Amino acid sequence: MIRRLLATTCLFSSGAALAQEAPPATPPADEQVGVQDIIVTASRRAENVQRTALSIQAISADDLTRRGISKPEDLSAIAPGVSVATSGNSPQTYIRGVGNYAANSYAEGAVAYNIDGVYVSRGWATRSALYDLDRVEVLKGPQGTLYGRNASGGAINFLTARPRLGQVSGFAEGEVGNYDLWRATAALNLPIGKTAALRASGQITRRDGYLSNGYDDDHSGGARVHLLWEPNADVSLLLTGSYQGVGGKGAGSVLNPSLPGSRWRGISDPAVVRIVRNEPGIGGLLTGFADDGFAKIDVYAISGELSWKFGPATLTLIPAYRDAKLSDRTYVPGFQVNDDEHDRQTSVEARLSNETPALKWVIGGYYFNEEQSNIDGRRLQYVSQGVNAQTVPNFASQIRSYAGFGQATLRVLDALRLTGGLRYTYERKRQAGLTSSYGFPNAAPPLCSGTAVFDPSTPSPPLFCRLDVQLGGRLSYNSWTWKAGFEYDLAPASMLYGNVSTGFKSGGFFAAPAPNTFLPEKLTAFDMGIKNRFLDNRLQLNIEAFYWKYRDHQEAHLAPTTLPGFFTFVTENAGRAKSYGADVDVQFRPDPNDTLTLKVQYNKSKYDTFVYTHPTAVFGPPATGCALGPLVNGAQKVDCAGFQLVRSPTWTGTAGYSHDFDLASGARITAGVTGQFASSSYLSIEFIPTTEQDSYATVDADLSYTTENRRFSISAYVRNITNEGVLTQAFRYPFISSANALAAPGGMVLASIRPPRTVGARARFNF
Repeated sequence: MIRRLLATTCLFSSGAALAQEAPPATPPADEQVGVQDIIVTASRRAENVQRTALSIQAISADDLTRRGISKPEDLSAIAPGVSVATSGNSPQTYIRGVGNYAANSYAEGAVAYNIDGVYVSRGWATRSALYDLDRVEVLKGPQGTLYGRNASGGAINFLTARPRLGQVSGFAEGEVGNYDLWRATAALNLPIGKTAALRASGQITRRDGYLSNGYDDDHSGGARVHLLWEPNADVSLLLTGSYQGVGGKGAGSVLNPSLPGSRWRGISDPAVVRIVRNEPGIGGLLTGFADDGFAKIDVYAISGELSWKFGPATLTLIPAYRDAKLSDRTYVPGFQVNDDEHDRQTSVEARLSNETPALKWVIGGYYFNEEQSNIDGRRLQYVSQGVNAQTVPNFASQIRSYAGFGQATLRVLDALRLTGGLRYTYERKRQAGLTSSYGFPNAAPPLCSGTAVFDPSTPSPPLFCRLDVQLGGRLSYNSWTWKAGFEYDLAPASMLYGNVSTGFKSGGFFAAPAPNTFLPEKLTAFDMGIKNRFLDNRLQLNIEAFYWKYRDHQEAHLAPTTLPGFFTFVTENAGRAKSYGADVDVQFRPDPNDTLTLKVQYNKSKYDTFVYTHPTAVFGPPATGCALGPLVNGAQKVDCAGFQLVRSPTWTGTAGYSHDFDLASGARITAGVTGQFASSSYLSIEFIPTTEQDSYATVDADLSYTTENRRFSISAYVRNITNEGVLTQAFRYPFISSANALAAPGGMVLASIRPPRTVGARARFNF
C-alpha cells in the first residue's frame, strides 16, 4: 500500500507542477458567498432545489467524493431515512420504512433507481455506476406521477457529468487505503468542432474484504462514454454507452450477537460452523458456511436523450437498452445460494413540456419491457440448505409496462401556484419454467410419495426425492396514480408547499405452485414543508412534515406452499401500515470559510395489520416477538401488528462542520468532520432482540490541501473513527433451534454489516 501511495503522490505531484503554468481556473462554487445552489431535474425540468416542492436531498459531486460514496449501500450514511443493505449481492433499499427484501430474481424494489433518467429495474445493475457523477437526487415519498412503477417509497437518481462544448478538460484521481484499497478514476472532455463534445470516464477499484473470511470486498470497474451534439440552441442529442463490471468474493455476513473478538468475523469462522454442526439431529447435514463465494456482474447499456424546442413545447425522447448478467455464490442467509440471471431491459420515454411564468407543464408516455432468463447453460438459481435444496433449471419471464402521464403547475396568484398530476399504468407479467425441490426419500417404499420422483442425479446428495413444479402464468395490473399540491412564496427566499401523492408497486409471482401470486401495494403520502434562506443566503432552513399510509404491504419470507413439505421464499400482502414524522435540514455558512450542516429525521411508524404464515412443522416454533395463532396443518399465523416498520429508526440524522484555511500563497487547507446517528430499529420481521440494531453514532474526519489554482488536491480521511459495528439487515437462519446449546437465545441470526474503521488518501489533478 505504501508503494502505491508514493507512486500516486509522485504522479499527481508531477501533474501539479504542470498545473502551476496553466491559467487560473474559474473560482469554484464553494468560494462564493452563502449556501450554494444545486440545480436538480427531479420534476423533469431544471430548477433550484430550493424551489422544488418535493422532499428531496441533492448530494453534490464534491460531497459524494468526500464521503466515499461508491455504491448504493453507502447512501445510508449520508441520507437520513434511507437504508440500503444487501441480501447476497442485491441492494435492498428502504425509505422511511418503505422497501422490499429483494433477495431473488422475482423481487422488485419499492424505490426506483434511475441513471440519467433511465429506470434500472434490478438494483444489482447499479453497483459500479457511481463515478464521474454530477449529483445524486434522493426523492422521499411516492413518485407515481412522473416516475411510475415501483417508486412507491421514492426514487434515487444518479446524474452523470455531461460533456461540455468548446473545452478540453477532465481529471485524474487516485486513492489508496487500508484493506489494500486502491482506486483510479479519470475523465476526459474533448470538443469535436463547435457543436459537439465527447466525455469519456472510467473507474477501477480493488479492495480486500472487510470480513475475516475475505467477503465484503470490492473488485469493480466501469467505463462510460457520452457524445453530445448541439447544432443550435434548440436541439441537443446525447448518446451514452457504458459498461459496469463487478467481481471478487461478494457480500458476506456476520453472526449477531457476535462471538468474542472482531465484530467482522465472517460466518465461515470455525466457531460459527461449530454452532451449526451442534444442531441436534440434523447438524451434520446442514450446508456449511464456506469461503468459495463469488460475485460476477456485467452490465452493458446504451441510451439516448433528444431535446428539441420547436415553438410551443420541448420534445424530450429517451430510448434505452440494458443487458445485464449476474452470477454469484453467496452464503449471506446461512446457506448456499447460486444465481445465474440474464436480464434484458428496453425502455422509451417521450415527453412534451413547456414553461412560462404562468404555467409549467409536462405530458408524456412510457414503455418498458424486461425479459429475464437463466444464463445459457446454467440454472437461474440453486439453493442448498443441506436438509432441502431447490433449483430453477430453466426460467423465462417478461414484464411489459405502458404508461401515460401529465403534470402541470399553474400560477393562480403572484405568490401561489397549484400543481396537479395524473398517471395511468398498465402492466403485464408472464413467466414460464421449472422449479425442482429435493428432499429426503421416505423410509419405506415407495421412496418418494405423491408426485415426487426418485432422482439419483440430484445436485445435493443424499436428497434424492425430487418434486417438480411447472412455473407458468400471466398477470396484468392497471393503476391510476396522482398528485395534487400547492406552492406559496412567503418571501423571496421562503416557500411553503404541500402535496398529496400516491405510488404503486407492482404485484407478481414467486417460485412455487399456485397460488403463487401477490397483489400490488399502494402508498398515499401527505407532506407539507417550508424551504427558507436567511441572513443574506448564509442560512438555509428546510422543514417538512409527512404522513404516509401503506396498503397491501408486500413482505418476503420463508413460508410453506400448497404442496406438503414444499416451502420457499414467498411474497405475501401482509396488510396496512403508516409512517409519519418530520425532516429538518439546516445549512449554515456564516462566512466563505465555515460550513455547518445538520439533517435530522423523526419517523414514527407502525404496522396496523401484518399477518404472515410460519411453517412450524418444518422449522419448529417461530422465534418471534409477535403474537402467535394456533397450529393448523403444520403452520401458524404470526401477527405483528403494532410493531414499527423494519429498517425505520425513529431518529436518524447527520451533522458536519468544515473549515477552510486560506494560505498566503492562495492555496487552501480544508478540515472537516461529519457524523451520522440513528436510534434502534428492527432489521427483520421476527422482531426479536437479536434482529435489532441498537442506537449508534459514527464519526468521519478528513483533511485536504488544494493548490492556489485549484488544479491539484490531496486528501486524507478516517471513516468510522470509533469502529462501530452497524448492522444493515438481518436474517434468522431457520434450521437452528432453541435445543442447540451453542446458539444464542432465539436461534442463529446472520447479518450484513457496514465497514469498520477505514483510512486512506486521495490525490486529484484537474485540467
